[in-house]
Amino acid sequence: MLRVSFTFILFIFGITLHAQEYLSGTVVDAGTREPLDQVTIKTTGDTFLTTSDSTGGFKLSLALPGNSVPTPNNQIRLSNNLLSWDEGLAVTISLYALNGTTIYNENFVGDNSTYLPIPAPGHYLLEVKSGSHQTTILLFSNGQSLVQGRKKNMQFLQPVADSILVFSRPGYYPREIPLTTTDTIITVNLLKDDYDNLDYFNELISHEAFLMLHSSPPLSNYGEIQSIKVLYNFEDDEIYYSNTKKYSSHFAFAEAILGYGLGVDNFFYSQYGSHSSRFLNLVTINYHKTIDKYVFEFGSIDLVDCEGVKNTYEKILSTSFFGNKLYFYANNLRWQDCVEIPIITSEELYEGQNFQALNLEESYGYLRKVEIDELANTYLGRHDIVLLNGIPNNLSVVAGIITTEFQTALSHINILSHNRQTPNMALKDGWTNPRLDTLLGHLVYLKVEGNDFEIRTAGIDEAEAFWLQKEPQIPVVLEKDTETSGLIELEDADFYAVATIGGKAANFAELVNLENIPVPENYFAIPFYYYEQHIQEHGINNLIDQMLADEQTYSDLDYRKEKLEGIQDAIEDAQLNQELKTLVMNRIGNFNEFEAIRFRSSTNAEDLENFSGAGLYDSYSAKKDHPTKTIDRAIKKVWASLWNLRAFDEREYYKIDQQSVAMGILVHRSFPDEDANGVVITRNLYNNNHGYTINVQYMEYSITYPEPGIMHDQIIAYTINLEQNNYTFEYLTQSNIPELNGQPVLSDQELYELADYCTEIKQHYFYNLPHNGDEYNLFAVDIEFKVDSKVSPRRIYIKQARIYAQD
Repeated sequence: MLRVSFTFILFIFGITLHAQEYLSGTVVDAGTREPLDQVTIKTTGDTFLTTSDSTGGFKLSLALPGNSVPTPNNQIRLSNNLLSWDEGLAVTISLYALNGTTIYNENFVGDNSTYLPIPAPGHYLLEVKSGSHQTTILLFSNGQSLVQGRKKNMQFLQPVADSILVFSRPGYYPREIPLTTTDTIITVNLLKDDYDNLDYFNELISHEAFLMLHSSPPLSNYGEIQSIKVLYNFEDDEIYYSNTKKYSSHFAFAEAILGYGLGVDNFFYSQYGSHSSRFLNLVTINYHKTIDKYVFEFGSIDLVDCEGVKNTYEKILSTSFFGNKLYFYANNLRWQDCVEIPIITSEELYEGQNFQALNLEESYGYLRKVEIDELANTYLGRHDIVLLNGIPNNLSVVAGIITTEFQTALSHINILSHNRQTPNMALKDGWTNPRLDTLLGHLVYLKVEGNDFEIRTAGIDEAEAFWLQKEPQIPVVLEKDTETSGLIELEDADFYAVATIGGKAANFAELVNLENIPVPENYFAIPFYYYEQHIQEHGINNLIDQMLADEQTYSDLDYRKEKLEGIQDAIEDAQLNQELKTLVMNRIGNFNEFEAIRFRSSTNAEDLENFSGAGLYDSYSAKKDHPTKTIDRAIKKVWASLWNLRAFDEREYYKIDQQSVAMGILVHRSFPDEDANGVVITRNLYNNNHGYTINVQYMEYSITYPEPGIMHDQIIAYTINLEQNNYTFEYLTQSNIPELNGQPVLSDQELYELADYCTEIKQHYFYNLPHNGDEYNLFAVDIEFKVDSKVSPRRIYIKQARIYAQD
C-alpha cells in the first residue's frame, strides 16, 4: 500500500534534517498567499507544539517525544540499479508502481546492498524502512535501468512515529504535513473554506480546492466531469491552477494575472507553438467522477513535445494531491508514444463514464420504459420521452430519448433529435436508475446539458404551453414535378432540382459539379415521373387517397400500420414499366463496369435544411445475374419506402402534406466491401473552436447505427495548424476494432484530403446555395463518405451532402 505521506516526501517541499533539531517555516493562505497567524500546529497524537505568529512564521523542535533525530550516517545510495545502505542496518526494501501494485519486497539483515528489478518504463516508488525510520523515493525506469526522480541526492532515513504535523485554523481546512523531507525551512499552504474573489492556487491541496476552481464545459465529448485550466511557467518553474469560473480561457488568465500584453493572436502562436518566446505549457485537467481519475490534456494544436509533457506532468504531480490518480490523455497522435508518463485511453475513459450528452435540448413528455426488442411493437407518441435499453435503428417522433448504450454524435437517432430539437442522452445505469424509476409513467421535464441532466415532474399547463411554442404548426405543401421524364444526367442538374429528383439526388448533383470532389461512379437520377406513373397506372394512388381521408389512420396505430403496409405491398407487387427498366439497364451498361449498383431514396421530403429525413427511407442494391437482387426489385422497394410508418409519422409531425410527397432515386455504383465509412459535420459539435466533427469506422461497422461496445475514430479537424498545415486533428475516441491493432482508421494524409473536400463543400454551400445561416462558423454541411481500395489506388468517395440544421 502507498503511504499517505509520500506526496509530501517527494514533491511538496523538503526538510534536510542533517541532524538539525529545529524546523521553521511560514503558513500562508493558499488562495491569497497572505501569511496566516494563529495557526495551531500539533502532532497527529494531538500533542500541541506551537502557534504561528503575526507573520505566519513558526519554529519548533524536531526532537518529538519518542523519536530520535537521525544522523547523516544513515544514508542509502543507488548506482547502476544497485541499492546500498550503511552496514549494521536491518532494512525492508519495497518497490511500488504508482497505482499501488507491489513490484518488489524483501527484508535484509546483515547485508547492505541488493540489485533492484528493472520494471517496464515509467515512474515507481522505492520505500526503505529500518526500525522506526523510513524514506520514500521517486524512481524512473527506462526499461534498462532505474534512476532517481527530481531529487539530486538520496534522502536519509527519517523517523516514522509522530512525524506528521497537523496545521489548523478556524475557517480553514486542516492540513497534515509529514516530516520525512529535506529542508529546514518550509512554506505550508492552508485552504480557506470559501473565497470571495479567488484567482488561482499555486498548489492544489485537495479536491475541495479543485472544486473551488472547476467549471463544467458547455460542450464536451465527456459527461460527468469537472474541469480546470492550468498554466505552467516552465521558465520560472511556477504553476497556476486557474479559477475557471472567473477566467474561461488560458489567455484571459495570462492577460489578467500574468500581465501578458501582446494580444490573443500573439499568445496563441507563441504559447501553443514552438516559438522561442514560449514560456507556458497550457493544459486542462478533467476529473472523471465515475472512474475517480484526474486526466490532463493539452490542446490538440499544441506543439509541445514529449519532454514538455513529462515536465508538466511532474510539476502537476509535485504541486497537487493527485498522486497515482493523475493520467495524461493523448488527444493528438504525436503524443501517443510518450512513455514516461501514465497515459489513459479513450476506451478507459468511456468505460467509466455513465452519462453522455448527445443533443442539448429540453422537453416535456411522459417517461416510458421500453425494451429494445419490443420497440417495433410499441406505440410511442410525440409526447413520450422514451428510455431504451439499447440503440434503435428507427424511432418515431418522440419528445426525448434516453438510451443505456452510448451513441455516436452522428448516429441517425441523434441527427433526428437535432432536427427535431429534442433532448437525447445516454445513461448506462438508466434501466435501474432510481432517479428515473420514480418518474416512470409521469409527465416530466427533461433538460440535457453538457455535463449533466435535469429531470423532474411537470405540470400539464407548462407542458402544453411548451408544446404549442415548440412543435411545428404551419402546414407545408411540397413542390412536386411529375412531368419531367427520362433519366437525369446529374451534370445537368443542381440543388434546385429537388422538385424533380428529390433532395439527395439534387445535393449529389452539386457535388458532381464541384470539380475536385470524388463521387461514386455511374451516377444518374430517376425522376419523380416514374414513381407517379407507377402508382397511377396500378391504382395505388387510390389506396393512398383512401388512407389519408380515413380519420382512423391518425388515431389507431395498428390500423395505420396495416394501411401503410398495404400500400407498400401494392407498389412492390405491381409490374415495373419496361421502358424504365430498359433505360436503366442501358445506362449502367448491363453491369459491365461494376457488378453492383446502388438505388438510393431521394424524396422532396428529404435532405432539406429544415427536414433531413435521415434514416426515414430505404436504399437497395441490384447485382449482376443475381436471382433476386434485380433492378426492378430495387427500384420498387425504394419507392415503397416512401410509405414507411416512421417516415409517414415524421412528415405528420412536421405538418407536411402527404399528397405532395414523391420519391425519386439516386443511382451510382455500390460499395459492397468498403475499407471505411464515415460521417462529417463541418462544424465543431463539442467546443467553440472552428473545426469539423469526423466520425469514421473500419469497413462495414456502422457509424449511424453503432453496435454496443464498439467505438470508432471520433476526430475534430481544427481548421488551423501551427506547423503551417491546414488542419490539426484531435482524437476524442479511437476505434477499438481488433483488426486495426490500435491504429487509426484513416491515415493523416487521408484525413487532410477529406478535410480539404469538406472545406470546398462547406464554402460552396455557404456562398452559393440558399440557407438560413448568416455566420460561416455556425453553418454546417452533413457529409457521408466511403473509403474503397477495390479501385486503385485506395480512394475517398463523397457520397452525400446536405445542409445541417442550425441550432
